[in-house]
Amino acid sequence: MTDSHEPPVPDSEPSVFRLALREALVPHGSPAASIPIPRTGATTQVAESETPAEPGEQGASPEAEAPGSGLAWPSRLTVAAMAAIAALAVVIPLRASSTFLTDVTQLAAFCLVFAGLWLLTHRMGLLSVGHGALTGVGAYAALHAVNDFGLPPMLMPLAGFAAGCAVGALLGVPALRLPKAYLALLTLSAAVAFPIVLRQLDGPLPVTLDGEFIPPSWTGIAPNDEHIWEFWVVVVWVAVAFWLLHGLLTGPIGRALVATRDEPTAAATFGVSVYRLRLAGVSLSSGLAGLAGGLMLIPVNFNDQSLYPEELSIKLFALTIAFGSTAIGGSRLIMTVPAATVLVLLPVWLVDRPGWVTQGGWIGFVKSEFFLYAALLLVAAYARSRRTRAVRSYDA
Repeated sequence: MTDSHEPPVPDSEPSVFRLALREALVPHGSPAASIPIPRTGATTQVAESETPAEPGEQGASPEAEAPGSGLAWPSRLTVAAMAAIAALAVVIPLRASSTFLTDVTQLAAFCLVFAGLWLLTHRMGLLSVGHGALTGVGAYAALHAVNDFGLPPMLMPLAGFAAGCAVGALLGVPALRLPKAYLALLTLSAAVAFPIVLRQLDGPLPVTLDGEFIPPSWTGIAPNDEHIWEFWVVVVWVAVAFWLLHGLLTGPIGRALVATRDEPTAAATFGVSVYRLRLAGVSLSSGLAGLAGGLMLIPVNFNDQSLYPEELSIKLFALTIAFGSTAIGGSRLIMTVPAATVLVLLPVWLVDRPGWVTQGGWIGFVKSEFFLYAALLLVAAYARSRRTRAVRSYDA
C-alpha cells in the first residue's frame, strides 16, 4: 500500500531511474525514505544492478543483494570469472615466456581503458572515439613526471591519471553543453591530432624512461626476471582501480549517473547537477585511460607516437560496443577482459601467421584484422537485436 501523499509516478517511468532517485537523492533516515515506490508491471525490477536499463536488457537478472545490508553482492558468474582470472594471474607469470608476459601485462593495463569506455557508454550513455589518445596523454605525462621532475617510477601511473582527468575535463567542458554526438566528434579529433602533437613535443624518436623496475629481494624474483615483477605491479594497480571504481558505481553516485542517462530533465528537477555529474564522469573515464597509459610504460620503458594511432581509438570503441552488447560480459565491468584480450592478442596471433594476411583477393581480405572486427560487431548487433525482440515479445 502506498502513502496517500505520494506524488503520482507515470507508468512509463524507467524503474532504474526511480531507484536512482530513491537511493541517490533521498537521504537515508529521512521521512521521504519510507515512501515506497510502486511497481508498474510484472517485469519491473526495483533492484540495484550494473546492467543499464536499455531495451533488451531489462530481463537480465540483477546481482544478489544481502538481506538488510544494502550491499550488492556479485553474481555467481562474476565470482567464477574473477576466480579464473586470479588463477591465471598466478599461473601465467610462472609458465609464460617474457614476450608473452609483456603482452599480458599490456592486456591488463588496457582493461582500465575499456573500464573508462564502459563507464561512458553503459553508465552515462555517452560516446568517445578518442580514448587511445587519452591513453597516450597519460603515458606522456607519466614519462616526463619521472624524467623531468624525479617522480618515483612506482608512482608514475598517478601522473598519468591526473593528466587524463585534466584533458578529459578540458574536452568535456564544451562538448557536454552540446548534443551527445559532439563529445564523440571532439574525442575523434583528439585521436587524429594526438600523434602529430606528440611528435612535435618529443620528436620522431622514442623517449626512454629514466627508471627501472628491479624486483625487491623479498619477492624471490631473479633480477633477470624483471618482467614477472612488472606484471605483478601492473596487476595490483589494475585490481585496486577496479575495486575503487566498482565501489563508486554501486553507491549513490553510480545510481545518480544512471538517472542522468535515462531521465536528465527529471534528475535535474530532483536537484542533480546533470552537467557537473557528467563532466565528472567524463573526467574519471579519461583518467582511467591515462592511468592505463602510465602502466603501459612499465613493461616497455619508452614512449613513442606510433603507439597511439587513431586506429587504436576506433578499435577501443568498436570492442566496447561489441562486448558490451553480447552475452560475453554484457553490460558489466567484466567485459573489459575479453575486449582487451582481442585488442592485444589478435594482432600477435596474426603476426605469427603471416600466410593469413599475405594472401590476395577475397581470402586475404576476410583474414584481415579489420574484417574480423567488423564481423565481431555484426555478431554483436545480431545478438542484441534477438535479445531485444525476445524481451519485447515477453512483455507483450
